[in-house]
Amino acid sequence: MTNKEKEAIVKAAFPNIDDTSLSFAAYLVEDGDTVATYKNRIKEQPKVMAGTVFSPKDILRGGAAVAGLAKGIFAKKAKEEGVKTAAKMSLKKKAAIGAVGLYAGSQAAGSIAGAMGGNKDETDTSGMTQAELDMANAVAAANAAGLDVNSLIASPGGQQLNLNANNLPAFMAKFGQSTAGFVGIGNVGIFTGVEIDKEVPRRKFGGTLTVPTKELVQLPDWNKRFPVDAAGLASTKQKFVDAGVLAPTDGIDKIKAAWEAYGKMSLEYSRAGHNVSPWELLALQKGLSGSGSQTTTTIDVSPIAETDIKNTAKRQLAVSLGLANIDDAMYKDIVSIVRKNEAKRPTKTVRTTTGNTTKVKTTPGYGTSDVLADVEEYAKKDPRYAEFQTADVFGNAMIKALGLKA
Repeated sequence: MTNKEKEAIVKAAFPNIDDTSLSFAAYLVEDGDTVATYKNRIKEQPKVMAGTVFSPKDILRGGAAVAGLAKGIFAKKAKEEGVKTAAKMSLKKKAAIGAVGLYAGSQAAGSIAGAMGGNKDETDTSGMTQAELDMANAVAAANAAGLDVNSLIASPGGQQLNLNANNLPAFMAKFGQSTAGFVGIGNVGIFTGVEIDKEVPRRKFGGTLTVPTKELVQLPDWNKRFPVDAAGLASTKQKFVDAGVLAPTDGIDKIKAAWEAYGKMSLEYSRAGHNVSPWELLALQKGLSGSGSQTTTTIDVSPIAETDIKNTAKRQLAVSLGLANIDDAMYKDIVSIVRKNEAKRPTKTVRTTTGNTTKVKTTPGYGTSDVLADVEEYAKKDPRYAEFQTADVFGNAMIKALGLKA
């Protein structure tokens, strides 16, 4: 994407942006951004004061990191003291580090200055080199943007300072900030819901051992996994619709926003020590809100009326045994059989509601046809059944032979 295309997206998102801020705001545009996705990520119009200095250069090359860095600057100090004075201030005075005079409408949000908290002079970094100050702020800014801080440790600036995963906590502690919850340190990252094989060193016998490990990614990588094919989009959307997060009519912009939001939520859980995938969070949301697909099952246990049983039985026994009436003992037996079988097979109605759509499926239970079949089976046990059936068949044949019945 060219710089002009990025500036066009910025102007469309924030029509009133001034020329001084436009160039910086264009840095925050990521490849593949639309006006909607850019504005949703940035939230507020970026503003840059004249004389702004950016550092380190590595951070300027990453839009997401710049976004985090921008949020970590105190413009108020730059206004009061001036760019030159602010650049010389130590963290003790809450100065912006490496990028004085720049702000994006929010407070520290992960910067070293913001980590100090309150108005107390908690940490004096006057003895630190500018390279150390820049790197500390860059690491905090990267973490705030959901980036793996190991990329900065491995950068030329990090190598120059001899940083590694083991000494980073001590390095950041000099600036009054703990690395607990930093992306890439320990098991902090967005859990994708997939387990991957990972080679780990064997302490006792040497070599490596392959073990299944939860796949953890940084926020930009999670956002890059947003599906671009029709089937993938449809499947992803359905998951959010089923959980009640999205409506069936929502478009791709809403799907992408939900994808990014649940990625950030997964990352925050990870910072707190719980690796929960966005999909597991979606399942929790579905359970808590009662949204998504709701299924209710209704069972009809109302019995068949005795008069209906008697009439049905009378009709069948007339065919099976030639009986015109049913005695009390026979009637009692048949009712007992019907009651037992209808209790086993009640009518079930399943009603499933998804969004604004409701589907109803009814499975018929024990009914009149089943009563007729059971009465027929009951009649077969009567000694008169075979005799009557034989006589009836013979009689019908004689009637047909005499031409009395077609």
